[in-house]
Amino acid sequence: MKIIKPRKYGLVIQGGTLRSIFTSGVLDAFLLSKYNPFKYIVGVSGGAMCMAYYLSKQLNVSYHLMKTLSSDPKFMNWLNMFSEEGLINLDYLEKYSKTNFPINIKKLNRNCLLKNVEIVTTSLKDGSPVYLSANDNSLYKYLRASASIPFLTKGKCIVNNLHLMDGGWSDPIPVKRAIEKNCTDIVVIRTHPVSHREEWSYFGSFGGFWHRDKPKLSKRFNEDYIYYNETADFLEFDYPNHYPNLNIHQIAPTDYLKTSSYNTDHNMLDDDYRHGLHQGLDFINKMKK
Repeated sequence: MKIIKPRKYGLVIQGGTLRSIFTSGVLDAFLLSKYNPFKYIVGVSGGAMCMAYYLSKQLNVSYHLMKTLSSDPKFMNWLNMFSEEGLINLDYLEKYSKTNFPINIKKLNRNCLLKNVEIVTTSLKDGSPVYLSANDNSLYKYLRASASIPFLTKGKCIVNNLHLMDGGWSDPIPVKRAIEKNCTDIVVIRTHPVSHREEWSYFGSFGGFWHRDKPKLSKRFNEDYIYYNETADFLEFDYPNHYPNLNIHQIAPTDYLKTSSYNTDHNMLDDDYRHGLHQGLDFINKMKK
């Protein structure tokens, strides 16, 4: 008798700073449709924040938080670029969100009892990914670590004596982590079109030079675009050749979002949120067929 192994559903959420407004729309579509078959969920940076509100079933909250903060000079201000806080003030983000848009931790923990939920960060020691369990009372600190962008924020966050930064540098689209967790059906939420590929950047090169005393971390900065493109190629072309029984569904913008990482135009944010909402609902309708 042939034994049929049960399917295990995973959700992978890319970061994108304010571009995560698209992700907010997708996850709100999931909430509206009561769609949450996932046993493993992993989020990166801004995507991890959206993930937290999705798991606590707080509809529209991540959307309103991002839209409000996008034009708040206490949160993001180019005049603070070279200050201690940097362009993006994560201290302010944490205090503001706790006061005005608090995550319902009790509900989140209750909804995660039978799930494995992780937040991606990057080790400042060697550039390797560090996966933190979101099923923990340190959720806000973990979210902050995942969003600590070098040179644009304080740049690091200390968790369990580990110096960590934005998870997007080590595992921007952690689909292979989901495969390691034995997921058979994976939904990947992207904040760029599927065809997008990164290019060499001065930012990555500067990071590599800045951390030249740490060869592995320096290499991670210098070659960040290579790592991203390898994962994008794996998702678009390669995975069926390696994992014939794996199903991967990508939910991505049909074109580049109007919102950039640090765009503060409310109309653009609204458009990209609605696009995410539409893409999420369209995906769910296809799954029902």
